[in-house]
Formats: sequence, structure tokens, C-alpha cells
Amino acid sequence: MRTRHVSFIVASLVAALVAGACGGKASEDDCKKFTDNFVSLMTRGQQADVADITNQVAEGMRVELLKFCNENGTKEEVACGIAAQSMEEFEKCAEDPRAK
Repeated sequence: MRTRHVSFIVASLVAALVAGACGGKASEDDCKKFTDNFVSLMTRGQQADVADITNQVAEGMRVELLKFCNENGTKEEVACGIAAQSMEEFEKCAEDPRAK
């Protein structure tokens, strides 16, 4: 079930990055920080056995997420993801502001 949640988060984030045409392109360094924060937040506060599995899933998504961020991430979206202190905050970075 956790893998499905992770997939939904990444899919939402990808959709938001595609929709976010304004704000300028994110730097490669910022995309690395963004991806690092995603992996870190995925395992924060979980029990060791679950955290290990979740970390493996998140690490498996790292290359794809980094590539997509480098190609499509806006400065605003990526800065939001870097600053996020929880997965809930991170998920909000993927929300399309036009949907509100």
C-alpha cells in the first residue's frame, strides 16, 4: 500500500511540474536537493523495517525523479519541495494552483 502512495505522490508531482510552465527552469543543483529531500522525507518517522523498504522504493525513483526535475521543474516548485519539512508539505508542492 505504501508503494501505491509513493507512486501517487510522484505522479502528482510530475503532473504539477508539467503544468507549471511559468517560474523559470530549476537548476541541476536544486533538482538534486529536491530529490534528496523527497528520499529523506519518505522514511522520516517510520519504523526501521518499513523505513528500509520505503527507502529502497524512494531510492529506486531517484534517477527518474531527478531527470524529470532537470527537464521540467520550475524554480518555484523545486524550491517548495526543497523547503518541505513533511511529505504533506511536499505533496502540496505538486498541487496545481489553477485547481483551487
